[in-house]
This record gives sequence, structure tokens and C-alpha cells, in this order.
Amino acid sequence: MFQQLVYFLFVLFISSSNSNRISLIGNDWTITNKINHTAQGTIPGTIHTILLAANQIPEPYMDYNDVDLRYLIHTNWIFTKKFNLTSDFLASNQITIHFEQIDTVANITLNTCPIGRTNSMFIPYIFNITNSCLKFENEIQIDFESPVLYALKQADAYNDTVPPLCTPNVQNGECHVQFIRKEPCSFSWDWGPAFAPIGIPGNIYLEGVNTTDIIIELESVNLASYNAVDKTWQVDVMLSSNNDQFTSKFKFILHDTTWSYETTVTLNHNLSIFLTIPDEQVLHWWPNGYGDQPLYTLVISNEDNIIGSRLIGFRTVQLIQHDYGTGINGSSFYFAINFQPIFIKGSNWIPPDSFQERVSDEKLERLLRSAQLSNMNMLRIWGGGIYERDSFYEIADRLGIMLWHDFMFACSLYPVDESFLTNVHDEIIYQVKRLQHHPSIALWSGNNENEAAVAQNWYSVPVEKMNKTKDDYRKLYVDTIMNAVKQVDKGNNRPFVTSSPSNGLETIVENYIAKDPQDPLYGDVHFYGYQDDSWDPTTYPITRFLSETGIQSLPSLDTWYETTMNSSDLNFNSSFILHREHSENQLTAMMKHIESNLPLPVTNDSLRNFAQLIYLSQINQAMTLKSISDLCRLHSSIDMINPKTSQGHTMGLMYWQINDIWQAPTWATIEYGLKWKMSHYYVGHMYAPVYPIATLTPYLANVTDENAQVSFYVVNELLNNTRGDLLCSIYGLDTLSPRLSFGNNILFNSLGVQNTMNYSYSLLMKRVDCQDNSPCIIHCLLNYNQHQIGQTLFLNRPKNYQLLNPNLQIESIKQIGPTDFNITITVDRPALFVWLDISANVTGYFSRNGFHMFQPSMTVTFHSWTPITDFNKDNFDIRHTSLFDVTLP
Repeated sequence: MFQQLVYFLFVLFISSSNSNRISLIGNDWTITNKINHTAQGTIPGTIHTILLAANQIPEPYMDYNDVDLRYLIHTNWIFTKKFNLTSDFLASNQITIHFEQIDTVANITLNTCPIGRTNSMFIPYIFNITNSCLKFENEIQIDFESPVLYALKQADAYNDTVPPLCTPNVQNGECHVQFIRKEPCSFSWDWGPAFAPIGIPGNIYLEGVNTTDIIIELESVNLASYNAVDKTWQVDVMLSSNNDQFTSKFKFILHDTTWSYETTVTLNHNLSIFLTIPDEQVLHWWPNGYGDQPLYTLVISNEDNIIGSRLIGFRTVQLIQHDYGTGINGSSFYFAINFQPIFIKGSNWIPPDSFQERVSDEKLERLLRSAQLSNMNMLRIWGGGIYERDSFYEIADRLGIMLWHDFMFACSLYPVDESFLTNVHDEIIYQVKRLQHHPSIALWSGNNENEAAVAQNWYSVPVEKMNKTKDDYRKLYVDTIMNAVKQVDKGNNRPFVTSSPSNGLETIVENYIAKDPQDPLYGDVHFYGYQDDSWDPTTYPITRFLSETGIQSLPSLDTWYETTMNSSDLNFNSSFILHREHSENQLTAMMKHIESNLPLPVTNDSLRNFAQLIYLSQINQAMTLKSISDLCRLHSSIDMINPKTSQGHTMGLMYWQINDIWQAPTWATIEYGLKWKMSHYYVGHMYAPVYPIATLTPYLANVTDENAQVSFYVVNELLNNTRGDLLCSIYGLDTLSPRLSFGNNILFNSLGVQNTMNYSYSLLMKRVDCQDNSPCIIHCLLNYNQHQIGQTLFLNRPKNYQLLNPNLQIESIKQIGPTDFNITITVDRPALFVWLDISANVTGYFSRNGFHMFQPSMTVTFHSWTPITDFNKDNFDIRHTSLFDVTLP
């Protein structure tokens, strides 16, 4: 029987003369399914990317290949590699093989010696190799089981039925994903395909050591707590060694400070050392928008030899859940960072590709930078995906993007037999140790939506089995996952919730399964209101914290061109678009929402019609997210709690979702190829730290309603004792001259929401002769500290306006730097939803987009992700459109 070593290896101190590492990655691996494919390829890699590189299969993301290539994951695969070893390496008295990530179920053989078995992609594996199994010329063989067949086999062998058995038919997915510790969405989701990769996406190597040397492992570093009385930080360092008990001197140095510490201790296999660092030695790490993100390298040495280091940031995290007192039901749910309440502005993160080896650090950097540029301060690592690679968290630390981190369990009941729970326990211990030093990680969450699934019986569990179902839920998320987190993430600097959504502390009171986990007066809420007008703010609940909400849109034509060569596919209701839509009836819902508020294309040109529907779908998504965000931010102050309903004090919004896994109709605001949709530009606007809001109450009131009111607010997250001015104008669409302008001076003397102006709607409309509800729009500009931010209030649905030709033109394009270009555009009438687009071979983003023009000219900056040295205005393809263009035949 093979011996498996402990999983949790990080950085070793081993005498270099007695340590040797042999890399096994490279382009000399052979894979075969012994049926119809044998190819040589590169590791890190999986079967699809290897076969693609060998020209044995087409691009998986083209056409219907997510289904046409499905046979690949229904068979077993064998990976082999031949390699040579030197006599020096073979002289090592302990040799191990390391898999940083292997996906997923495999038996490993070396020169016919069985070495080990893997069954989780979420933990690394280290196996001992006896010297008799190695020689000068060697061959490693890895026999992978089909993940689909393995999951089915595990489900059949289990002593109970664990729903859901399969994904909905519309997803074209696979079954029983809860029985394999593998990326849940790899079996399909309502926005993604089922490729279920097989292979080795991480590093693999042999390690030879001399076990007579002292070998010390740096297991983890955790910023455990802050003592406000002493003004000191406690940093926990966990070390381990396989050597017998020994006494040694350790030294700890915090770079860029004068702090250091030395101690002599006895290490008996495991050791925790608690460091005390004075607050005066460090600067605090802040979320994006609230300050800087200083990071410090903590170096740990043993007898002057470096064991390892971690890059850490000093910040406190509190999840404040308090009662409001007499007359107000529920409790608060908000984050305080460094004791300052923070309104969370964020989104949900999914894996950016089905094949992780195709995801570059550059792509991760650009996605996270896109979050930062859009004023986000938090992303939720959703529980149906993966634990990201180290570089992802390092980028988040540097950019100030906090992470609400689910563990990888989503939308399913799970088995709870001993072997499964042991596997989960090891996964949690490893991942928490690996990640806990990152200041960006602000919260752990046990799962995505599984408390709601049990409480609301999504899977129609019979009444007589419901008690067992609830017990199984607690056994997994409370007894196993929560206890594992507490075992290694000690202190009070990172909260844990068992599920999202949940009722927070109220969920605990109700024995971890609340009667209604979606109660808006507690915890966090997920909400999707597809049946209603998504622009109407009264559609949405007023929650304490909205951690999922959103609506779909179509990606750009450039993105669709990446998926098909068949022009007939580029039609809103084509079988291909329907194939890519993995959520039931969402295209129908999308069209319903477009029709509710926007004019439909009238052109008979099929491709132009499709392009305009893409544009309209992106307007709809942008306006929907803006409506939701404005509602949340308007009710963010504790003063905005409605005493009749107890609703209000909304302190966070994380919309679904920031990124795409492939090219399809989805909820993403950034397309698979990193192009920003209109909604992402709106996110940057609606998440601005100082932000004006204009409302008409009731929503779209009739001009004859004498009780209707137009109100203006300013949300202020940053400023104190600063003055600004809010200037609003009422426009028709026939001229750039306003019918009326009015405003108010504002003193920002406190953080929160400030009501600045209120007007009778009917009187205001009479004054400007807008008495048929259709011709007028209110546009405001807030000026403060040399900043300006606009806000537009539609007084009717845009489809009801008489849209006139604004004569939208690009006047000039000038390069102002290696990556930046100024584009000046002009109009002679107001233009709604002005959209600028650039050819697919140039990647970057505009300083603003999807905006409304009420002035004759405007200059917008385009920033390219990479320098452009051969700029030619004639070849710099900038396209433009406005809502008026939809009305043209």
C-alpha cells in the first residue's frame, strides 16, 4: 500500500547540498484514451488543450463543441512521461513526488510501482517513493478516471439519493457533480459549459532530500487580531517538521520596518508562534477607495537560514450584526475595516475559463484592475468555481479588492460519509492555511445557496427525510467546514458564515438553517426579479446586504465572431444562440425587458438587427444594475430605515457577475475576451464614492399626479467639511438648450446620504411645458473638489420619447501617450446611450461609455491595455451609435 504524505507543504528550508528538485512539467508527455486519441503535449495541461495543440480537435469554444467533444470526458485517459535521473539524485534517502494540482481522480504509477491515488482537485498531493521504484531511466504513468463516470459510480454506491441528480436539460450538462471534489461548474452551470477537464493544470516535480537534516515547513501566517488597548497586532506563525523533537533559534523580520524578534523554542513536529507587532511600526491596509494598500514581507529564519516568507497587510475586519432597538426588527449586517464602516461595492467572480492553463496572470490582472477602476472594493469568490491560484490573491491584495470567499460547494445537497468529510476537512485546512495571510480575504462562507436549498426544499425532499437532510447539512458545513476553519484561522480578524445567503447570527440562533434565509432584515440576500420591470426600483427588496442580483445581456459581435463562422448563427433566436443560453427562458425574458423600456430595431438587415439587439440588451443590463445600486445606496444610511417595515440600512451590493467563462448570453459585465459591456461602465459610475441620485416617486408617475415628487440626493463616502454644488437641467430631445436649470449648494459635513432638493413633479413639468409625459429628461451635474459626476433621470420609458437625429460624429482622435487616446465627439441635439466601440484587435477601455450627451462636444479617453506604437487614425476603428440609430430602417 502506498504512503501519502501530509498535503500542506509550502516553503522548505533544506540544505541546498542535500536537496534536489526534478521538474516533470514540459512538452514531452503523451496522453491517450486508447480509443481514438493519442497525442504528445505539454503539462501543465488537460486533455482538451493538449489535443487542441496537437490539431486533433477544434477549438472547444467554437460552434457546438461543448457537446460535440463531450465524448472526451466519458472515457479514461492515460498520461505518461519518460525521464532520467542522476546517481546523485538517486542517492537521496527520501524522495517524494509533488502534484500542486491534479484534476481529478487518478492512480499514479512509477516504473510499475503504485505510488498513490488522487481524488480532489482542491488539494495538492505528496507521495513517498521508495528508492527501489526509481532507476536511471524512468516512466511515470497517471491513469485518470472519467470524472463523469466516477461521479456516477460514487452516487450509485452511496446509501442515499443526493439531489439534484443532474443539471437542467437546458445546460447540456453532466450529473452527480456533488460526488467529486472538482470544480462544480465544470459539469455546467446556467452561464457555462460542461468540459470537466482531465489532466494536470499545476506543477509536478520530484524532490530528493537528506532526512538527517533539519527540515522545517512554513505552514501558514495569520494576522489573527488587533489589541486596541495595547495597539498591537498578533500574527500567528505555524511551523512543522517531520524530524524528531529538537530545539532551535528562530528569527522573524518584518521588512520595511524596524521590527524583528528572536526566540529559541522546542519544535516537536508542530509549532505555533504568536508574534506581537506594535501598530506604530506599520501602516494600515485599506480597501480600494479608502486608502493605500501597504504590504510587508514577514521573513522567518532558522539558525540564519530562511525558511520562508509571506507578504501581509495589517487591517481589522469586523462583520457588525447588532440589534436596532425598540421598534426596528432584524439586525445590521455590514463590514467595518479598521473600525470604519464600509459600504460594499462589488460583484461575484467565477472561473475566467473552463481550462485554467489558458488563464494568464495578465488576464487576472486586467480583470481585477477592471474591478478596481470601477470603484469596487469587494468580490465574492463564488462557491461553484475554484480556489484561485496564488497570483490572483496577490493582485487583490495589491489593488485593495476584498474577497468574500465561499468554499467550493454550491446549489446541491452533498454526501456526508466519512471518506467524503475527511476529504473536505483536508481541503479546508489546506486552502485556509494557503490563503489566510492575504489581507484581501475578508470573510469565509461555507457554501452558495445550500441553506436556502434546504430551508425552502428546492429539491422536493420527502417530509420524512427532511430532518436527516438538515442534520447532514449541519454535519458538513458546521461540524466539518466551520470547525476546520476555526482550527487554523484563529483570532477575530476574519468572520465566517455558513452560507450565502443566510440570516447571519439569526441563522445560528435557528440552528444554522433559518426558516427564511432570504429575510431582508437579516444577513445577505440573493434576488432575481425576472418577471418584473427591471428598471423599476420598487421591483427589488430593500435588504441589509444584497450579495447576488443581476440580469443577462448579450456579448458584442466581436465576441460572437470568436465562436462561429456561420452568419446564420448571428440571430437573436438562432439555434446556436439558444444553445449558448443555459438558463431556461432567459432570452424570452431578455426580450421582454428590452421591449418594456426601449425601442426595437426596425431594420430588415439580419446582422444589423442582431447588433442592435446586443446594444439594447446591454442598455437594459446597465440600467437594471443602476436601478438596483441606486436603491441600495439610497437606503445605505441607518437613518433611512423605514420604521413601518424595518427595511433599510443596506450596506452592500455585489451584483452577479463580473466576468465570463466563455462567450454566451450571461449576467457578466465583462466579456470573455475582456471587453467591457455597457454595464461595466455604469458600474464604475454607480459605485462612485460621491454620487448623486435623482428619483421620481411614484416611479414613472403621471405629470398630473399632484402627489408625485422629484427628489435629489447625494451619497457621500469620503468627504467632510467640503462644499460642492448640484446643478440640474430639464431637457427636451429637440435642442441642447435646457428648458430650466436649478441647483443647490451642498456642504459635505458628514458621511451618508443627504437629501438636497425636492420638487413637486406636476408643478415642475407645468413650468417647463412637459405635460404629455414624454418629451423631458432631467440631467444633473455634481461638482466637488475639481471632480464632476453626472446623473440622468428618465421621466418616461425611452421607447416613448420622440428620438431625433443627434448627428453624432467623431470629430478627432489624438494619441496622447503610448496607451491613451482622446476621442472628441459632437452632437447638435441630445443623444441617449452613446456607445463607442473599437476593433477587436485593440483591447482596453474608455473613460466613459453608454452616456447621454446634453452638450455639443465631449472628449472621451481610450486606454489600451498594451502600448500602441503604430497609431494610424484611418486604421483605428472606433465605431459609435446612439439610441436614435435603432429607429433607422
